Amino acid sequence: MNLIFWIVPVLGLLAVLYALRPQTRISADQIWALTAAMPLLVALSVAGYSHVQASAALAAVPSAQQHTFVTVQNGLQVVGLDLSPEEAACFERTVRTSRRAEWRTEGGPVPLNAHTTIQGKLPPPEVARSMAIQGRLECRQWVRVLPDEPVSSQTAAAP
Repeated sequence: MNLIFWIVPVLGLLAVLYALRPQTRISADQIWALTAAMPLLVALSVAGYSHVQASAALAAVPSAQQHTFVTVQNGLQVVGLDLSPEEAACFERTVRTSRRAEWRTEGGPVPLNAHTTIQGKLPPPEVARSMAIQGRLECRQWVRVLPDEPVSSQTAAAP
């Protein structure tokens, strides 16, 4: 299956090279059309290859299909979260990429910041990347990213 993603652009390139031969009776418009189609062929092949690789990566990680339980502690506030596979991937990506965010729950938002400690096993980052490639990672319903805290004028003026 992976071989087809390499064959399609190669065949397109061979068609362009064949059309550029001196004895070929092909119009300039047809050559331009073939040449303009090449980036599209390459992009579609790369997208298909990435999708297949993402499916293989998700199949190789057993935790990608299981619910995850994590405990989030912010000072005295301790919250347990039972996360679906998609929620766990969003949670992992949020913790890894955001300095300040809120995880939306039925009981109210759970703040995630530099002082947050998380206990429990989250899926590896490859799971979040693979789900994002497949279009399965829609985090807006669970995550609200907050702007970074502004540096106060007192701390900026201090040596």
